[in-house]
Amino acid sequence: MGESEIIIEKGNLQDVPRIIEFVVNWLRMEGLEKLTFYMETAVDEAVTNIFKHGYSGNAGYIRVRCYRRDDSVYITIYDRAPSFDPSAVPPPDLDTDLEERRVGGLGVYMMRKMMDEVKYNFHTTGGNELILRKKIG
Repeated sequence: MGESEIIIEKGNLQDVPRIIEFVVNWLRMEGLEKLTFYMETAVDEAVTNIFKHGYSGNAGYIRVRCYRRDDSVYITIYDRAPSFDPSAVPPPDLDTDLEERRVGGLGVYMMRKMMDEVKYNFHTTGGNELILRKKIG
C-alpha cells in the first residue's frame, strides 16, 4: 500500500494538469486504473475550484496526497486559501431548463456523485483539507 504526495508552494491553474498527472500515475502504480476517471474528475474539479475561487486566481500552496486504506483510495487535498465548506453548497436544480439554472454548483455535485465520501475539514491554524474517498471494489 503505497502513499505519495505532491506539494506546490506557489501553484496556480496552470498546475492543474501536473496534479492530475500525479494522481493518474499514482493510480497506475497501485494497479487502480479502473478508478482513474472518477478520481481524475473529482481532483480536477476540487483543485480548479481551489485556485479559481479559494486563491481568486492568485498563486497559493497546495498539497495532494494519495493513499490506500482497507478497501478504499483516498485523495487528500490541503490548501491555505480562506475556508470553504463544499458540503454547504446546495445540490443543483437539474430539473430547470439550462437557461434558467443558477451558474455553478455542478462541480461539487459531481464530486459527491463520483466519490463514496467527500469530507471537509478546516484547521483552526489555517487551511482547508478535502478528503475524497472511493471504494476499490
